[in-house]
Amino acid sequence: MKRVSLMLGAVLSLAGTALAEKSGGDTAGYAQIVKPFFEEHCVSCHGEKKKKGDLRVDTLSMNFDSPGILGHWKEIMDRINSGDMPPEDEKRPKAGDLSKVTDWITAQLTEAEIALQSSASERVSFRRLSREEYANTVRDLLGVTFDVMDPSGLPDDPDWHGFQRIGSVLTISPSHVEKYLSAAETVLSEALCLDKRPATELVKWGPFDIRHEAWSKFQKEYEARGIADKVRVDVMPNNGALDSHDLVIKTAGDYLVKVKLSGLRPVGGRAPRLRLYVPSLGRILFDQDIEAPENSPLTVEVRVHLPAGRHRVQTMNVTPGPHPDSARARSTGAPRAFTGLNARVPWQMKLTDDYGNVIEPVLLVDSIEWSGPVIDGWPTAAYQRIFFGGDKVVKDLSYAREIISRFAERAWRRPLQAEELNRLVQVFEQAQKLDDNFEVSVRASLLTAMCSKDFLYLQEGNVTTPTQNLTDWELASRLSYFFWSSMPDQQLISLAREGRLHEPGTLRAEVRRMTRDPKAATFAESFSREWLQLKRVGMFAPDGKLYPEYDDNLEKSMIKETTGYVQEVFEKNLSLREFLQSDWTMLNERLAKHYEIPGVKGDRLHRVSLSPEAHRGGILTQGAILSMTSDGTRHRPVHRGVWLLESIIGRPAPPPPANVPPIEPPPTSAPKTTLRAKLEAHKQDVNCAACHLKIDPLGIAFENYDAIGRWRTEEVQNAGVGENPKLDPSGELNDGRKFADADGLKKILVSDLDKFTSACTEKLATYAMRRAPNFGDRFELKAIAEGAKASGYSFQTLVEELACSPLFQKR
Repeated sequence: MKRVSLMLGAVLSLAGTALAEKSGGDTAGYAQIVKPFFEEHCVSCHGEKKKKGDLRVDTLSMNFDSPGILGHWKEIMDRINSGDMPPEDEKRPKAGDLSKVTDWITAQLTEAEIALQSSASERVSFRRLSREEYANTVRDLLGVTFDVMDPSGLPDDPDWHGFQRIGSVLTISPSHVEKYLSAAETVLSEALCLDKRPATELVKWGPFDIRHEAWSKFQKEYEARGIADKVRVDVMPNNGALDSHDLVIKTAGDYLVKVKLSGLRPVGGRAPRLRLYVPSLGRILFDQDIEAPENSPLTVEVRVHLPAGRHRVQTMNVTPGPHPDSARARSTGAPRAFTGLNARVPWQMKLTDDYGNVIEPVLLVDSIEWSGPVIDGWPTAAYQRIFFGGDKVVKDLSYAREIISRFAERAWRRPLQAEELNRLVQVFEQAQKLDDNFEVSVRASLLTAMCSKDFLYLQEGNVTTPTQNLTDWELASRLSYFFWSSMPDQQLISLAREGRLHEPGTLRAEVRRMTRDPKAATFAESFSREWLQLKRVGMFAPDGKLYPEYDDNLEKSMIKETTGYVQEVFEKNLSLREFLQSDWTMLNERLAKHYEIPGVKGDRLHRVSLSPEAHRGGILTQGAILSMTSDGTRHRPVHRGVWLLESIIGRPAPPPPANVPPIEPPPTSAPKTTLRAKLEAHKQDVNCAACHLKIDPLGIAFENYDAIGRWRTEEVQNAGVGENPKLDPSGELNDGRKFADADGLKKILVSDLDKFTSACTEKLATYAMRRAPNFGDRFELKAIAEGAKASGYSFQTLVEELACSPLFQKR
């Protein structure tokens, strides 16, 4: 007991502090909730008359602006959650009272954390471009595709509650500096192409070229028989890649790849899936289902970007099929697939049944052709735009100065000051002294501009004239990176230069123009990935033995369903309630089979109407959400509840206490029981119950969905005896409202549409302003949400109201 008191004293003692100090906390909530709790359970040992551990909880400070005090409150939360406070020999508080106290502390800690993320009080704020934004920006600036996820690309971005664009989180390390320099050199070299025009090369492989050397012994035989042109390479599922072929890229750039092939689907089975994969880059160049008759092959064509070097390309059939050790999958070592032959030799039986139908999805490849680099004009478009004077202009310092000024203004997204331009021009002059030619010297200055903080960061504010409002130039960048994740276009730049962008009518017209632009598809995909934390999908890969049908194609289809769903709601100007409850979703054939929804064909995702028997609708029952809140072996109701609290309800759950033991599997001799029954143990512990009463019902509502999002009515248990137990998805929320299943919970959430709108508004604001909204933003956020409510909770209207609001125009 004494040890606990001393420990609490060290945690909570805030010498010389008082409640009357500067406070960033909710004093009314403290007076109504926390203070009575302390008086009943803590003051007898930690009050004015008795100060165990030199602690007085009645004088506990609420100055959450202090990092030290903030740490104390976090420790208090841990002590309450772990049961150290109150001590075991004291009267135990009711679970409801504990829940209210932890809710209050969590709200204060969350607000304090958000305040730290916000830079509104700083004179100048710097928010680094994410690597996705960097790639989009160099594409729009120079017309070059730079794959930031290549091994030679950029480091992965950290996130804050799923958001990967928060300024205080996106720092720069020494490894970033080296990567940015290398990236800028690569991008500029390809964009300007200052050497002679690269020759376009054509490389074509046929069956005897793309298999392996052993095939060469058959080539002469088949040529003599006159059937060499009928040889095709079969690529079976799970039989490894088509023997890799090396591709030597002399000049980095875009290349055109054409694959002529057939794709044969077994009766009642899945279409074969073609994948072109480059192991050295860790990149998939092409990935799509192929279905074409044996006697009518098709040619798939795709334009890809490749860096210079030798790359090994693998042609794969990634459709799940027989195990590589099965007799059917083993190769005879001879060419096996022919077209137009009436007779079949014995080894062909491995591909087809007695009626000539394929047994497994099979690709028949005729040829693979590479050509490039693809050059749309010469000199390159970037060269002509940067060296705007052409060949007749005098290549002197004045011309170089104008080139550098124009480029840097576009790259930095604002006008340059005289001293900034002078520094960039000095780089040109130094290069000239080293006898570099004019173009190379200019490129050195452009390289400097692209490695500057003014390119890599979005800068808001001014040291000499501090202001809370954005300038028109800053507003142009905030708009473009909100909707396009890229730099402003020429119209935004022109309006910023004229000082008209902030005018209400002009701003609203620009917002509507930008949301109708095809580039706005970037907003829907990027926002949905960050808001819903889709980066976590596949983080815990489902166990291959438990879920053999789960594959990479299914995982990608799940993510595309969710991002495509958000895009559909946005583009069609649908209501926010569609996120919670709907009678449609976005499906392709692969995902529809997973959901057991008939009648969907093809690899492309499209809108599909749902019947009640599908048990889908809205984002909460989509595979991406259900699988990422599982652990790869089983569903996790607690994880699902925590995610729903944070992403949908907007009230993050308190952090769990340390060293919580995992739920143990039942003994093999015990009767089978559901995971829900095991979670009931949380309610027996008053400290656990305080949080789990809020969390568990939200996750239990989705008991009918397993770890990869399939519908079920019983929980399959490998351990234990007896029949698999039936599932019970019913529950009761902390406020007493009851539901029978996931549909019932959805109806409750829809009835609280105002609360969901507020939560969604905060998520949008976090994404748009690259910082979490703080306590002072709450009135403006409420006004934005009310504007959406007046339009029937239109998602597009909500986005527009945010972008046109005074809040959006503040730092």
